[in-house]
Amino acid sequence: MKKRLTGIYYSFPVQLLVMHAKHNFLLLCLWGMLFALVSGAFGKSMGFHYFFLDPEYFNVVGFWSFYVVGVTFGIFYIAWNTTTYILNSYRFPFLASLDRPFAKFSFNNFLLPFIFIIYYIYQVVNFQWYNEFAEEYSIIFYILGILSGIVTTLMVSMLYFYMTNKDIAAYRKVNPLKISKVLKAVVVRHRERELELAKDNPYKDAWRVDYYLTESLKPRIVRSVRHYNFEMLERVFRQNHANALVIQSLSIASFILMGAFVEYPQFRIPTGGSMLLLLSIVSTIIGALTYWMQEWRTIFLIVVVVVLDQMMGMGWFYYENKAYGLNYENRVKYSYAVLDSICSKDQYKKDVKETLNILENWREQFGRTRLLRKPKLVIICASGGGSRAGVWAMKTLQEIDKTLNGKLMKHTVLMTGASGGMLGTGYYRELYHQKQLGKQIDPNAQKYLDNMSKDLANALAFTFLVNDIFIPWVNIDVNGYTYKQDRAYIFEQQYIENTEGLMDMDLEYYRKPEEQAVIPMMFLTPFITNDGRLMFISPHRLSYMMKPPFIYQGAGDGEFAEIDGVDFGALFREQDPYNMRFVTALRMSATYPFIFPNVHMPSEPTLEVMDAGFRDNFGLESATRFLAIFRNWIRTNTSGVTIISIRGHNKIGELPEKTTHSFINSFSNPISTVLKVDMLQDYHHDTYVAYLKSKLGYDNVDLVRFIYKPTTLDERASLSLHLTKREIIDISEAIKLEENQKSLRRLKELIK
Repeated sequence: MKKRLTGIYYSFPVQLLVMHAKHNFLLLCLWGMLFALVSGAFGKSMGFHYFFLDPEYFNVVGFWSFYVVGVTFGIFYIAWNTTTYILNSYRFPFLASLDRPFAKFSFNNFLLPFIFIIYYIYQVVNFQWYNEFAEEYSIIFYILGILSGIVTTLMVSMLYFYMTNKDIAAYRKVNPLKISKVLKAVVVRHRERELELAKDNPYKDAWRVDYYLTESLKPRIVRSVRHYNFEMLERVFRQNHANALVIQSLSIASFILMGAFVEYPQFRIPTGGSMLLLLSIVSTIIGALTYWMQEWRTIFLIVVVVVLDQMMGMGWFYYENKAYGLNYENRVKYSYAVLDSICSKDQYKKDVKETLNILENWREQFGRTRLLRKPKLVIICASGGGSRAGVWAMKTLQEIDKTLNGKLMKHTVLMTGASGGMLGTGYYRELYHQKQLGKQIDPNAQKYLDNMSKDLANALAFTFLVNDIFIPWVNIDVNGYTYKQDRAYIFEQQYIENTEGLMDMDLEYYRKPEEQAVIPMMFLTPFITNDGRLMFISPHRLSYMMKPPFIYQGAGDGEFAEIDGVDFGALFREQDPYNMRFVTALRMSATYPFIFPNVHMPSEPTLEVMDAGFRDNFGLESATRFLAIFRNWIRTNTSGVTIISIRGHNKIGELPEKTTHSFINSFSNPISTVLKVDMLQDYHHDTYVAYLKSKLGYDNVDLVRFIYKPTTLDERASLSLHLTKREIIDISEAIKLEENQKSLRRLKELIK
């Protein structure tokens, strides 16, 4: 028994596993990351595990989507395998005496990949059966897709290595080392020092291995190779390493070249596949640093990072994402004096008058006789939260409009909010606009909810992989100006495609229909990272939104109030502001860190904007400010205000349990408190609404909330740009919750 256990321990597969744990910790961490991603231990709230368990390709979860994931897993396995072979083959000199040494190494290096494949298949079966209610035959096809993809990659790579790699038999026939001069310079010379040091004891680093497995799964005893010329064994390894370096170099080059094809849907592979390709690149980089730098790799990496940082600071290798449609040939000065000039008292009065004209046009739609009841003025506020928020906003607006017999948008004056919620409201508004133009469109049709729920992650993730982690090099033309193509542009294109091209408009397109009150106004409010102000984006001048209400009443003419907002159109009036794509404004309002690049504006200093949710995730700050400014007109011309708040989570939650005061908790608790942005905003928004009620009358302001809560799921749908079918159903079903049905009934009473 002891002899058998010893034989198992000193078998090649087990020794390779031990070797990884001892010498390849960073490469082992890649597998740890992969297990964490698939299991949901990492990025569960963002839905990272769904990218592997429910991948989409051409908006379909099926054989081909899983096949692509299988192919990319095969690529990761080959990249990881070639890296470990390059770094560790010298520890197992017996390999060089075998035919097809790399194949033998790869076949025996199967334990980690095999365990992962079994675990991954189990997770897919479990998820598809219990969460997606997939049929048995569908799950079988999914598994076949995964395995077929893996086998395809392995067959192609093994064919390459079979045709190019040599074994010791080849060097017995042909003595000279036949590889290119370049490879000889970079590979052979790299090993000269090691060979010199190894002359006294060339096998001092060799590991004990008693058995290895052949390709036919038969165990073979490892024979001693000490009778071979050590330099000849080294030739075998060097030649194999050269071929591995060639395929790794070509792979990275191909990734860069694929950046030119990301606009083609065929290249927008499942996000899980893009993650696997990213791990492949990381594996290759780790291998290259270790192979060439060895014990100097950490110092070398630090030096490279410092040098690149300095070069980017001087303008080299630096890339700024831009707002598509703006003119960047000249830049506006951004200073307090400039801000003060664009929200002067005269400009304030002028902009208020223009908006009052819009309100008058809205009011005329309801008639003005004594027999008619004054209309309710509605403002819609939609919170952020990825595709989940977009689908929830879309579904809620559809149900509200059905309940009100198609009157919702007619009563609505303004729509505002943040992030994903605005993707849904923006799309719904455009559907309504198309209907007003005479198109045969029903904004409440299921088709448009399906469009809103389509995947937005694949194109973004793949573009990040093949384009953004390198320097974007492909130029694209948008509305007469040239920009660099990156993941932000591809995201916009995907959103336009998902919405059947309806959202491919610029800001100017919405000026006239908003002026005529054919559609509600919409304020998009990205957050300026430089100073914490909001940027108000609209086809109209909005200087009155730049300071709190009542600034020009009484002494001081508003000197007591800080400018806390920026009128986009006024600040960038020389940069063709209304030529900017509307979908770019939506994306600016949804620029979550790392998912999208911050947008750099044509100003001096350069302003960076990101997700509106960091200051006004629910849109209530903007809504209450607008209502307070036009309170006198509202009192005279309406029967009151109804604010519809579409939220992604409860306003009032359970009180947190007491936590233990551990060493780690003492550091993390202050940080987690600061990150509770939504909770802090809720407290402020309650004050804003109470203040508004005091000005308009407590009976004249109603706040009606629609809150998404899980219905068929145990927890909320993920905060992601990809939703599973079960999540989409769960979000749609939330409107049937009693509290949301109660809100629908209340709206029906308020808006008669």
